[in-house]
Amino acid sequence: MFKEYLHLASLTPFQKDQVKKFNNDSNIEYKQINNCEICQSSKLSTLFNNDRYGINQKTCICDECNFIFSNPRMKDRSIEYFYNSDLYRLMYSGKGILSEEKLFLETLSQQKKYKPSVPNKPNFNFHYDNLYFDFINSEIKEFDSVIDIGCGAGRKLIDFNFIGKKTHGIEPSKTYHKVHVELGLDCKIGFINDISEKYDLVMLSHVFEHLTDLKKSVKKLHSITKKYLFIEVPGHVKKLQSIQNAHNYYFSLNTLNYFFLSNKFKLIKIDYARDNEFIYALYEKTDKETKFFFDKSSEKKIVSEIIRIYDSKYLIIKLLRSTGLEKIARAFYSFI
Repeated sequence: MFKEYLHLASLTPFQKDQVKKFNNDSNIEYKQINNCEICQSSKLSTLFNNDRYGINQKTCICDECNFIFSNPRMKDRSIEYFYNSDLYRLMYSGKGILSEEKLFLETLSQQKKYKPSVPNKPNFNFHYDNLYFDFINSEIKEFDSVIDIGCGAGRKLIDFNFIGKKTHGIEPSKTYHKVHVELGLDCKIGFINDISEKYDLVMLSHVFEHLTDLKKSVKKLHSITKKYLFIEVPGHVKKLQSIQNAHNYYFSLNTLNYFFLSNKFKLIKIDYARDNEFIYALYEKTDKETKFFFDKSSEKKIVSEIIRIYDSKYLIIKLLRSTGLEKIARAFYSFI
């Protein structure tokens, strides 16, 4: 395995400056992870020394079960600083957003233009913005209250408001909270541990991979869910997902199911978008202790093949770069 993550994003000068500041920011502190959260093994190997933005973030793999996660990762107080300050979105945005005020104005403008629609039959052949909405509403009907944890700009709350649900949101970004206030959405600033009420449907869309101590997080989700839990995460089914510092974990269908089906949830349905391999999972709360057989050999086979494909691409790209043919090859690939 080559420890250089090769698929780097094309960054603007502003983004490059933000990444440099992040790599040298004394507010960002890390802690070492000594054991895998699935099999408890201490046999961990480094996969990558950097992420797609050039951030000095190591990603490791458990040698026993092939679970992939960031290690070391940011400490809790650094995570709060990272998300509350909007450094997260300013650094990742390639749209030339140079300030929190500009982020607020552009987001508010986009949200005011948004037109929600009724749910349709989900199509997992490709990813689209409302795939989550179609998926949930095709599988469950008996729910009234909804909370979106890490609700971002509030788009999902607008979708569920449109079909008559009682919506609530929680989001660490103070800038996005200003957007919520302007739009009249019921949201507050905070994280998962700040939630005390219970809701029929709890949603985490591209949030679960950002959390820490997953078994503790799942217990918290169980305590605030009356009926259902929806999870959407980037996944690796046949190819390696994008590596970035904000993602503490990298899930397959198998590893995502492990954390919920071993902790008082039963599966309603799990599927993934065939193009970008985002995973969509819907679970139902149960009060019974549940057991899930985690097939290590199957997981190792899947991940080993994904890594083999990455290594092959790495060698090809390195060769093309050394000969100056990479841009031509990428243009040809896009054309076909």
